[in-house]
Amino acid sequence: MAAASFAVAAALIALVILVPSKEEFQYSFETDFEGWTANGTDLVVDSQTMAWSIERNESFASDGSVSLELWLDNAHDMGKIWIEKAFEVRANRTYRVTVEYAFASADFGTVNNWRIIAGALPARPQSGSDLLPCFQEATGNGLEEPGGHVWLGKRYDSTVESGPEGKLWVVIGVWGTWESPRTYFLDDVRVVLSGP
Repeated sequence: MAAASFAVAAALIALVILVPSKEEFQYSFETDFEGWTANGTDLVVDSQTMAWSIERNESFASDGSVSLELWLDNAHDMGKIWIEKAFEVRANRTYRVTVEYAFASADFGTVNNWRIIAGALPARPQSGSDLLPCFQEATGNGLEEPGGHVWLGKRYDSTVESGPEGKLWVVIGVWGTWESPRTYFLDDVRVVLSGP
């Protein structure tokens, strides 16, 4: 009887070990940045840093009454700005990370759109090349003529191996691939971590 009980206990332990964990997080920025920070790279042209900002906006939102406004006065085709947040995970393990959010763009048509930056990385990005796995599709809002900012649902999945520090970095932003000032909005961010 004891042997049978031991076998059942061992099976239950094995099941717990094999079933992947899943954590979900949601952010709406109603009171503050909720642990996210702003970052940017490739922002210097002719020895001058391009003007840019990521701030809470209390007059335009998809969820609640506040969103994050991303603004960049892009003077070349390399400027990148984003928000980032580190998530604690188990070290040296493979995770599936889903990033889902509302994104508002005024970019219409298919010409001169920028690129979306979104996804997960094993370390905090320091350069444009670090962001390479997170470059996504163009920022077009689906309209053929100017029509203002349109809220769009975005979702991206990443498979990332955590490093020895046991962290994954999630980033959401834009890459200025065309020389012009642009404004975008982010809201209702959801992050799902699935792993061992």
